[in-house]
Amino acid sequence: MSLAGSRIVIIGGSSGIGLATAKAAASRGARVVIGGRRRERLQDAAAQIGGHVETRAIDATDEPAMEAFFRELGQFDHLTVLVPSAPDKSGSAKLVDFLEMEPGQFETVFRNRFWSQVYGVRYGAPRLSRGGSIVLMSSSQPRKTIPNYSASSAAAGAIEALARSLAMELAPIRVNVIAPGFIATPGTGHIPAERRARWDRIAESQPVKRLGTPEEIAGGILFLMENAYATATVLDIDGGYRLT
Repeated sequence: MSLAGSRIVIIGGSSGIGLATAKAAASRGARVVIGGRRRERLQDAAAQIGGHVETRAIDATDEPAMEAFFRELGQFDHLTVLVPSAPDKSGSAKLVDFLEMEPGQFETVFRNRFWSQVYGVRYGAPRLSRGGSIVLMSSSQPRKTIPNYSASSAAAGAIEALARSLAMELAPIRVNVIAPGFIATPGTGHIPAERRARWDRIAESQPVKRLGTPEEIAGGILFLMENAYATATVLDIDGGYRLT
């Protein structure tokens, strides 16, 4: 199923995996809508994407704002919501062992990683075309986790469980999940040095001995959008991390 001419909504499309996905979709002839919190970053991203691109400022963790976003957006064909667990250095530094983590921080991670996607589906699905799809974001953590990631692991597991139910309830709209491993994005620079060193050690032990790239994950997202027979699929792209 070609993406040419389709309208794709990418919330979190101004950097990292979202920007790579928007670029790849536009190169295939899709009409791309990118959403993000910062207007200046959206404008910079649009210049990089080229082609037919719309930008809309949105905080994906704000439910009324998400409802208004999709009400104003109108009909489209594919959706993905990509919000990081900790979008800045201060948040990343608070990702500690479960018993040491502030309850509010656990809740923040869940709001970023789980509820933002729930809002996207709740208000976006009624406006999706009949042959459209949703790609949700999980991670490798539900299959193989490491310390400090209890909150994001729990949120990812919840997303995968939700996707299986949604694939039944929303059919014929397809619902799939992308599950990246350790990916080098601009946000990687927010990770504390000790944790980044752990990432590098993990990468050395994988069959693919490096961190992944945003473009490699973007390719998986677009595959799940294009493949009309894929639904309730969790696609692991993790360099073999789950095997180590």
